[in-house]
Amino acid sequence: MKSILLCTDGSAGAAAATQYAVQFAARLGARVQAVYVTDIRILEGPLLADISGALGAQPYAALVPQLNEWQQEKASLAFETVRSACEKQHVPCEVVHKTGRIVPVILELERAADLVVLGQRGENAQWAWQPLGSCVEGLVRASIKPCLVVPGPWQEWDRLLIAYDGSAESQKALRQGLVLAREFKASATVVVVAVDDRVTVSESQLQEIERHAASEGVTVATRQVRGHEAALEILRAAGDVGAKLIVMGAYGHTRIRELILGSTTSMVLQRATVPVLLVRG
Repeated sequence: MKSILLCTDGSAGAAAATQYAVQFAARLGARVQAVYVTDIRILEGPLLADISGALGAQPYAALVPQLNEWQQEKASLAFETVRSACEKQHVPCEVVHKTGRIVPVILELERAADLVVLGQRGENAQWAWQPLGSCVEGLVRASIKPCLVVPGPWQEWDRLLIAYDGSAESQKALRQGLVLAREFKASATVVVVAVDDRVTVSESQLQEIERHAASEGVTVATRQVRGHEAALEILRAAGDVGAKLIVMGAYGHTRIRELILGSTTSMVLQRATVPVLLVRG
């Protein structure tokens, strides 16, 4: 991971994401590109249409430049926070302010990135009923890059949890998790959930994971747990071992790209109190 795309909107969630993006960049020798997107719907949405109809064209024409100026000020403040954090950690940084639909703009920029970092909830979190911000959910559904979804401020961590079920997506998550564990000098727990007693990974496979991790200089413990809901068991296991980061595949065996998140992935994202790294690609 040499290029990290940080999504910021000036909110508390974005500030938390900034801390993680900068710390990851510092440990991995990466650069940070921070993007602030002015949602085009603010400038041409129903609200402004109603105002223009009620007040006439002249007040409406004056309102748009004011909204643009307000967005410029917000972006400048957000970028100031990012630049300051990067300077303290000697991390290369650049900033980009674009206007458009938020998710498509970020998807375009992520092509040049190795990791996308964003807060679990955005600037409208206090008014939204969704457990995930709507833009966050839209982005993690459509993204083709690893996404780190951050629920709160930076916490030092020395242990991560990797969710594994033997699928291709979880194989990628395992590889990425071991790389992060090595770079952060952390230990890892690999958890396999046997949902309704359906075992997908054998004990010999788990032992092979431990041997491979040891050869990479990473301390790994494996555990197989049983339950009716994989997401709840993953979250419970993360709490039991004190993991401060969960690494998992973005989709399960029955994924439908850009239409649904795997149900396990979605529930973990919604309920996690520690960052979740979704691996794909």
